[in-house]
Amino acid sequence: MILKNRINNFWSFLKKYNYEWKMKLTVGMPIIIILVALDWISKGIVTSNMTLGQSKDFLPGFLNLNYIINLGRAWGENNDPASLVKNISFAAIFTILILVVFIFVNSKKWIIPIAMLFSGAFANVLARSWSPMNADGVHGGVVDLLVWDFDFFIFSKSYIFNLADVWVCSGIPLMGVCFIIEFIQMFLEAKKNKKELHD
Repeated sequence: MILKNRINNFWSFLKKYNYEWKMKLTVGMPIIIILVALDWISKGIVTSNMTLGQSKDFLPGFLNLNYIINLGRAWGENNDPASLVKNISFAAIFTILILVVFIFVNSKKWIIPIAMLFSGAFANVLARSWSPMNADGVHGGVVDLLVWDFDFFIFSKSYIFNLADVWVCSGIPLMGVCFIIEFIQMFLEAKKNKKELHD
């Protein structure tokens, strides 16, 4: 009986929740579609025109191309066949969690960073299904193609990445900005309420 009531309460919550679909469909979805398309187009161009392991100059002194199949996570972490299932599982769970957050977030300022995070995560998870085999004949990797042509702070010539990684790494600091804005708004609201109580 208790379980049935909880399930009914949960379904009632889902039906009555304000999802703010208009903002998500007019701003979030176009961002997701464009960013996923750009990532897949770049991967498709590289796999069609370069051989595995090949490097090419792109923007000398800034960014070059280096085609590899990465079985690991961002920046080539855990890039080995033994970690492949764990890496795919982690990526799929992360993508699903970001999708759930995207569905339930109803504050407009969060839509763009969450759309960027989801775009990168989704593009890489789905790209693992069509990416070619790596040099050892293992499927399930993701095409990485960009490499910095300089070493500075977090930028390194040893990192090979793709546009989906850029989307994720751009979405995270934007989320940080949203957290700061949220914190400032909460602080100002609390200060205003405290002042109203004393007046």
